[in-house]
Amino acid sequence: MKKFRLDDDKGFILLEILAGLIVIGIATPMIYSEIEDWLNEQLYQSAALHADEYNNAIKNYVADKTSSLSSKTITVNELIQQGYLNNGFSRSPFGHSYITGIRKNNLSGRLEALTCTTGGQDIKEDGLRRIAGQINGLGGFMLQNNSVTGAFGGWTDLGSNYQITCNKGHIAMRMAGKDLEESDRLYRYSVPGRPDLNRMHTGIDMNNNSITNINEASGKNARFSGDVTSNRWLHPNGGGFTMTDSQWIRAVNNKGITTEGEIKGGTVRGQTVTGGTVRSDGRLTAGEYLQLNGIANAGTHCSPDGLVGRDNSGAILQC
Repeated sequence: MKKFRLDDDKGFILLEILAGLIVIGIATPMIYSEIEDWLNEQLYQSAALHADEYNNAIKNYVADKTSSLSSKTITVNELIQQGYLNNGFSRSPFGHSYITGIRKNNLSGRLEALTCTTGGQDIKEDGLRRIAGQINGLGGFMLQNNSVTGAFGGWTDLGSNYQITCNKGHIAMRMAGKDLEESDRLYRYSVPGRPDLNRMHTGIDMNNNSITNINEASGKNARFSGDVTSNRWLHPNGGGFTMTDSQWIRAVNNKGITTEGEIKGGTVRGQTVTGGTVRSDGRLTAGEYLQLNGIANAGTHCSPDGLVGRDNSGAILQC
């Protein structure tokens, strides 16, 4: 009988190790390729988002200045200086900046815009197509200088139509029609013939903040929880009051004051006081004569006691 030795399986172990190395050698390039594709996809997504941010700034810029634009070239620096992009807005992940050309369509009269990236590194065709397909709206790219192709071949254009330079290996964006109509926010400046651009369609909650330097405010009703202060006249329905000193409230145009109720004060003075009944809780004092127009006849019934009148001759009668 042959004696068994523990080292008889060494050949099998070597074969297993060799097979494992072969598998690893085959799989490594595949894994590396998958990782590279994933990293590139993240880069393409970042470039598309960066382009979208610029595109939104262009949309707002054109919408705000529609009436004054016909043809123009716009750069990143101009959008930053006018507040349409943040100061921190920099180049794309590929080192690209942006330039936009504006033109007016000769047939429709509407504005059209084409944006091309500039500078930085050229992007391979596969990357250009992926980025263009992820841009919101009409994304595109250049495989040849000046010739712009839309994502999935959806449109074509020329950079020279907009007086801008579009180089191959870069991405592009096109806007037209409704994309360049007015924005849905209030405009800081008036647009001739478009008063609706400065019109609110909902209420405003100022969150305890103030509105100052109003030239004129008009509306139906006003309700205040605090004081109402005016340095001039208050004019309700053509009348009103003012107080030009520390003692007297004056009526506009010397108008009278009428009420179905009472007017009460510590002292009531005037040249003429008229009404059905004038009552004083204290003495009634006249700075001149007291004229009694009520005529009574002596010896007739009267009520209540204390009434004072006069007869036809002016003699004082009392009840």
